[in-house]
Amino acid sequence: MIGNRNRRSWFICTGLLLLMAVMALSGCGTATKTEDSSGKGENTPAQQTPAGKKLVMAYTWKPSGVDPHGDNSWDVMRSGAGETLIRLNEKLEPVAWLAKEWKHDSPNVWTFSLQDKVTFHDGKSMDAASVKASLLRSIEKSHLAKDLLDVKSIDVNGPLTLKITTNQPNAALASNLADPSTIVLDVASMKDEQSYPAMTGAFKIKAFNKDQSLVVERYDGYWGEKARLAEATMKFITDGNSRLMALQSGEVDVATDIPVDNAEVLKKNDKLQVLSAPSLRTHMIVYNMESSVFKDATNRKVVDSLIPRASIVSAVMRGFGTEASSPFPSILPFGKIERKALNGTAEQLLTKDGWQKDAQGTWSKQGKPFEITLLTFPQRPELSVMAEVIQSQLLNEGIQVKIRKVENIDEALTKNDWDFAMYSMLTAHTGEPQYFMDMFYSSTSEANVSRYASKPLEDILHSLKLAKDTAQRNAVTLQALDIINTDLPQSFIVHPDNVFGVKKGVEGFTPHPIEYYYITAQSDIAE
Repeated sequence: MIGNRNRRSWFICTGLLLLMAVMALSGCGTATKTEDSSGKGENTPAQQTPAGKKLVMAYTWKPSGVDPHGDNSWDVMRSGAGETLIRLNEKLEPVAWLAKEWKHDSPNVWTFSLQDKVTFHDGKSMDAASVKASLLRSIEKSHLAKDLLDVKSIDVNGPLTLKITTNQPNAALASNLADPSTIVLDVASMKDEQSYPAMTGAFKIKAFNKDQSLVVERYDGYWGEKARLAEATMKFITDGNSRLMALQSGEVDVATDIPVDNAEVLKKNDKLQVLSAPSLRTHMIVYNMESSVFKDATNRKVVDSLIPRASIVSAVMRGFGTEASSPFPSILPFGKIERKALNGTAEQLLTKDGWQKDAQGTWSKQGKPFEITLLTFPQRPELSVMAEVIQSQLLNEGIQVKIRKVENIDEALTKNDWDFAMYSMLTAHTGEPQYFMDMFYSSTSEANVSRYASKPLEDILHSLKLAKDTAQRNAVTLQALDIINTDLPQSFIVHPDNVFGVKKGVEGFTPHPIEYYYITAQSDIAE
C-alpha cells in the first residue's frame, strides 16, 4: 500500500508533501537535455561558510541506507545524487536525462541513446555497458523495477546505445524509467552494504548517518549545470510537529510534509512561507467486496453518495486538496472524469433494496441493522479525522459505523472482519496509470485489497498495455475508470496537496505532483 512507509516501493507511498526543483524541460518522444537534481550538507544547523553555501532540510523519512536499488531509492533521488535515464517534467511527460533520446522500434523493443561525457562520482565514464549493468542490478534488487520494466533483454548496440526488449508490449516504458528504483550507478562502486554508490548527479554522497541524516556535496565533475550549493543535509525528523519547530527555530531551511493544520502558523511568520501543489496521491475508502453488506453494489453507492467531500476538503484538509472522482487527480489527462450520479435518493435506493427505516431513523434489513465496521490507521492522522466525519454523516442518515483503529492497515486488510477502510495511494507515480491499475485491480494481485474482480476491466487493462500512443492510452484508461466508477469497489474522497515550509531566501524549490526531485543543481539559499 502506498499509505504504508515499508511498502512505498510498490506504489511509492509517501507523505502529503514533497519538495520539487524547477525543471525547465521540454520534449517528449525524442529527448532533449534536462536539468540535474542535487543536494548536500553537514548534520548541523543551516549556515553559510567560506567553503560555499549549505542548506539543511527536515526530511520526513528515515532511510535504512543509500543503495538506490531497493527501498531507499526515493530518498537517494531526493538528495540530488542520483539520476535516471528519463525524467518527468512539470506536465508529467517523459523527457531526456541520462538518455538524450529514444525510439519505440516495435511494441516490445526500444532504443535509447545516452548522453556523452557523463561521469560517475568515482570518475569513471558512463557508457551503454555500465548503464546495462546498473539496470540489471536494479531489476535484481527491486521488485518494483522488475515489474515496471518487465525486461526480457538489454543489449549494447554501441558505446552510447542501448536496446531494451520487454517480455510483452510496455508502452509506458519511457515513463517507468523515471522511477527512482532505476537510478544509474557504477555497479563496481557497491562493494558492500556500507559502500556509497557512485552515481551521476550534481551532488555526491558525503556521509550517511543512520537515523540522523544524509549529507551530499557538490560534484565538480558533473556533466550538466553545476550545483549552486556546496552542501545539503537531509535531517531525518519523522514527527511533523518537530519538523515544524525545527523550521521555526532556524535549525533547518526547508521542512517537508508540514501538517496542514499548522500551515496557518507558518503563514503568519514573515520569515517563512508555505508552498503547495496538487499531488498524485488519493485518499479513499476501500470496500470489502466479501462483506455481507458491501457485496451489494447498492449499499456501496449509497455510502459513496453520502460522503461529504466538500466539507472534508475545507474542514479536514484546510483547503489543501481537491475533491476526488477517480483514483487519478484531474491534473492528469486520464483523471478528468466525473462521479456517476445516484439513480434516485439514498432513501429510495435502500427502500427498493429491501431496507426499512424504524421510528428512530435507523435502517435494518431482515431484522439486522445497517451496521458496518470502518478501519483507519494512525500513520496518516487526517484519515482518522475523515473517518469520524463520515461516521457522523452516515449516522445522521440512519447507518451505524463502528470505527476501529489498527496499527498496520495492510495486515488488517488481509483478514475478513471489516466492511470498509480508509486508505491512501500514490496512484500515478510515473505519470502513467498502468502500474497502479494492474496491481490494484487484477483479481490475482495481493494489492487488490478490495478483493474486486471484473473480467471486462481486466480485458481493458490488457489492451492498455498494447496502446501505442498517449492519446490511445488515455482513452483506454477512461474506459477502465468508467467501469470502476460504476462498480465502486472504492470511494475516492480527496487528492491532498503536497505542502512544505521554507525560509524566505531559499530558491529552487517548487512543489510538484511528482515526488522525486527535492534538491537539485538549481537549489540555492541567499547569503
